[in-house]
Amino acid sequence: SAQISANIPGPSDDVHDERPADVRSIDPVPGLVDAAREGDKDAFGRLYRIHSAAITRMVRFHLGADHEDAVSEVFVRAWSALPRYRVTGAPFSAWLYGIARHVVTDEIRRRIRTTPSDRIPDGVTPAAGEDRLMIAEALAKLPDTQRQVIELKYLLGMKNPEVAEALGISTGAVNAKQWRALAALRTSLEER
Repeated sequence: SAQISANIPGPSDDVHDERPADVRSIDPVPGLVDAAREGDKDAFGRLYRIHSAAITRMVRFHLGADHEDAVSEVFVRAWSALPRYRVTGAPFSAWLYGIARHVVTDEIRRRIRTTPSDRIPDGVTPAAGEDRLMIAEALAKLPDTQRQVIELKYLLGMKNPEVAEALGISTGAVNAKQWRALAALRTSLEER
């Protein structure tokens, strides 16, 4: 454990990390981000392992069973954009979430342009596909901040303080937007 943490670089000189030293030493992500920004593929691999499950949940929610290429695309774009990444105080996962939203949007647009098929893709039952579609449609109708709160909390697994940092709002506002969003989703789904 001590040897592993010794291999993780600390914050770079050009980035001022204002988190307390005890938090920085517990969370390996900032050091991994710094190393990956400098081209360290192993550090980026660790970032992938830390964040891939949450990004996969978010992408799979929007795209269904055929999501693997889109998840890969998120991390390809992240690797390409990493040298331009700037520490803003928001969790690194929020930056990945933004990339994932763009990839999902691009994939949905691509799918709309393709000819529909009479065949149901393997692994998707009509009811599961319909349920996912109904939830995705209801989620899309929410105001942007409410939708983002739901996606960050339930699809990426972020905690309220992390969501608040990512969106630039208070923790209380996160709670309020979450409950309004859940009530709106419940109403929208009950109307069907």
